[in-house]
Amino acid sequence: MDNLKLIFLLLCCGGSFCTTTMNTRIFSMESESNSCISQTESSSLTYLVDTTGSMSEDLSQLKLVNGWLLDSVSARFPCGVRQYTMVEFNDPTTGPVQITSSKAEFGEFFNNLTVHGGGDCPELAITGLKMALEASPAKSFILVLTDASAKDYNDESLKNDVLSLIAQKESQIFFLITGLCSDVNDPQFLVYREIAFQSFGHVFQVSLSELGKVFHYLDFTLSRPVNSSTQLFSGEYNGGQHSDSFAVHYNLTELIVTMDGLINFIKFYRPQGVPINSKIIVSEIWGSMHRINNPVIGNWNFNVSGHGAFSVRVEGFKATNISAAGNCSECHPDAICEERSDVRQCSCKDGFVGDGFSCSDIDECAYSWSNNCSSTDICLNTFGSYTCDCRNGYIKSFRNICIDVDECVNSSLNRCDVFATCSNHVGGYSCTCRLGYYGDGFACKFDECTTNVCGEGMECIKHHESYECSDPCFNYTLLNEPWRSATSSVGSICDIDKFGWHRFTGSGGIRMPEFCVPQERCGTNAPLWLNGTHPLPSEGIVNYTACAHWNGDCCLWSSFVQIKACPGGYHVYKLNGTPYCSLAYCTDPSSIIDTCKCAADEECVLTNGTYSCYCRDRHEILDLEDLDVELTCSTLEMKASFPTCQLKNLNFNIKSVHLSDVNCVGFKDGNNTGLISALSPLGDGKCGTQLHNNGTHAIYSNTLYMLLETDQIIIRTHDVQINFSCAYPLNIKLSLEPSLRPILSSANIYIGGTGQFKAEMALYHDHNYLLPYTGTEVTLSTSSTLYVEVRLQGAGTSQYALVMKNCYATPTRNDDDPVKYHIIKERCPNRQDTTIKVPENGVSTRGRFSVQMFKFVGNYDLVYLHCEINICDTRRRSCKPSCSGVRSRMAVNDDGKVVLDLGPIRRSDYLILSSSTDGVYSSWPLVTSLILCCVRILNM
Repeated sequence: MDNLKLIFLLLCCGGSFCTTTMNTRIFSMESESNSCISQTESSSLTYLVDTTGSMSEDLSQLKLVNGWLLDSVSARFPCGVRQYTMVEFNDPTTGPVQITSSKAEFGEFFNNLTVHGGGDCPELAITGLKMALEASPAKSFILVLTDASAKDYNDESLKNDVLSLIAQKESQIFFLITGLCSDVNDPQFLVYREIAFQSFGHVFQVSLSELGKVFHYLDFTLSRPVNSSTQLFSGEYNGGQHSDSFAVHYNLTELIVTMDGLINFIKFYRPQGVPINSKIIVSEIWGSMHRINNPVIGNWNFNVSGHGAFSVRVEGFKATNISAAGNCSECHPDAICEERSDVRQCSCKDGFVGDGFSCSDIDECAYSWSNNCSSTDICLNTFGSYTCDCRNGYIKSFRNICIDVDECVNSSLNRCDVFATCSNHVGGYSCTCRLGYYGDGFACKFDECTTNVCGEGMECIKHHESYECSDPCFNYTLLNEPWRSATSSVGSICDIDKFGWHRFTGSGGIRMPEFCVPQERCGTNAPLWLNGTHPLPSEGIVNYTACAHWNGDCCLWSSFVQIKACPGGYHVYKLNGTPYCSLAYCTDPSSIIDTCKCAADEECVLTNGTYSCYCRDRHEILDLEDLDVELTCSTLEMKASFPTCQLKNLNFNIKSVHLSDVNCVGFKDGNNTGLISALSPLGDGKCGTQLHNNGTHAIYSNTLYMLLETDQIIIRTHDVQINFSCAYPLNIKLSLEPSLRPILSSANIYIGGTGQFKAEMALYHDHNYLLPYTGTEVTLSTSSTLYVEVRLQGAGTSQYALVMKNCYATPTRNDDDPVKYHIIKERCPNRQDTTIKVPENGVSTRGRFSVQMFKFVGNYDLVYLHCEINICDTRRRSCKPSCSGVRSRMAVNDDGKVVLDLGPIRRSDYLILSSSTDGVYSSWPLVTSLILCCVRILNM
């Protein structure tokens, strides 16, 4: 049986071409159309396929298009028999060759194709073409699919062999080029045009999505017996207008005109010069295909115009008896009967496929190349045709084009909840619950957690129908791995699963580093560090950005974190996983050393693997009057501090220290573990703070309580109370506006309906930013440093960060003065001035910078400062500018913008102002003496 198949193959092939190389495989030749009484030989189909590494997507598309082609050809020509040949070429090899007459087996050839190798762009296309010609029967259609030019284009002997085989076999070569190594004028590409011309073929430069449209040509030509077509004309042109002619010598069924290149128009004329309209089968930027039915015998003419290199091929098809009928009634109802010479032929109507005796509807929507619907359309198949309708989210315009529907202009067009905001997108929309509500946007419910119901420093945890308040300082997970240290360099740990509140402990460190950690540290590849400085206890829960260092970029990736400074001097962190692996959160090993900087009456002792400060055995304190009390009056809070060891020596229980509100307890100061401190926020009622107005000053007072240690069952002495207070000038923001306006600048800011905020800019004495200058103006020498702070005030500002966008100085009050000196430009400091420091920008509700005092050249003694600031929502983006190396290119949509002005600052070469006393400052120097004298000890 196998020998009979081989003999049959040799007879059909025409002889010697079947003697191929050793890697040729011959498969079964039995026909799959068993219902045919007789079969007719048709033109064979050969694929020469580039299988180098870049062809993966091309082969997937080719497999899809080939399946459509063979199904369509089988329907039009059910009793045709042909050889299918698959030839592969690569670099530096070609082959194998695979042959079959089975469509199913040919499909398996595609399934078994794999891409590999390559590297350089040009491939061995001409060597592969020679192998394909040798393996293919005469009058075959050979399709070459590649995304590269020909590497072996200059092998003249090889090229002559190919041209000789083309003349011998009379096969047509079609190049489907989806890419080029250089350009269309390169000899490596021009060899394709030369071969296509000699074979009456074509070169199509197509994208993958257009591959199916090229195959429309094969759909018409392969659906006929072999030798049923004749080549009438082939012309190559190079730009401009051209006229040519061809002759039709005998009756033909139709003409197929194929053009490639950039062609503006083509017009055909019958004999005697009668113009005729051709039917366009395919029209694309790379060319087109036209069809002319029942061409009359005689000399035909055409005019054509185009750009660059283009070509025109005319092929005529003979009337055949494949669909011949003795009577037109034999035709299918969805076919037409045409009289062609002495033959009546049945042909399926447009929109149907078959041999004329059997016609079925074409589903034009099954493949993109079968319809002309646009990307905004949806294709709907109909019987014998199809329609294009708009997709959801689009509507037909008066030009019959689908345009986007703005569903947000009318509530009837969207399903957003009444408490949601509708956002239109191209082809659709989205719904987002407004501030104060939660849900998916289509159903929104009131969210109590947005109303600060839990108070400052507390986390509101929302449940489905309720909420709870939690203090993260007492609800966290410990992270005590020593490998988190910024000095560790082992492993590739990933913290992608770390969510919720955590506290760092152990030998690796207790706080995240505030500096860019080198790569391959902290037991991971890309270490995460804190982009900003840790918050103070009075600031509550603050939003920050953790940056990951990788590929030379200190903030290539980032993660949103929240931090709270807790009583006891430690911080807790709300982590949100990591963007990728391997990223991990680092700890600063120096933070452990900081915790063991003991006071003078303490010593550092290692206990259970942890260093801590402990009181020395001897203390020189006998009574309460000997207590070293420190009182700090700042712009946001009052802080009373006492040496821990002195309290212990007087038998006070340091754990019992609290303010009038028992929930506001004492803590070990993070800056000095030898101190017990109590914080009282400035605000009437906060932590029991009382506000008294004496007409000139606002006086904030509170009481601190401590219990005595005792081993008795009862005591008759009351617990110790210490009253303290701080006085501030009354309503400084308003009453001092005229006189302090040059030193303190403020402005109201409105952000999207969340309320009114206030921004202030003030000039301070030193880098602690605690003591602002007062008066109508400031006089400084050019050797002094200007310390400027811009702060965002108001409730509900924790989600925002203040960004100093442009800060500059002018010699006049006019902020548009053409004489300007830039200190911060586009969020980044002026690198040319080494005295400029920007310790904080875009990380919290405040921004700070400093610069050495200067004088404008010319007759100027005054300096005015101006700052353009933005308010950035940290929940929507990272707000900290990236200023490493080049100017920041951070794309930030400004949520709010305002310009603050400060000045004048007068230059003097002999006056320098400063004030500092052991790190203890008053918020306002006008009342420093009043504050420090207000500490009293009562009820002794």
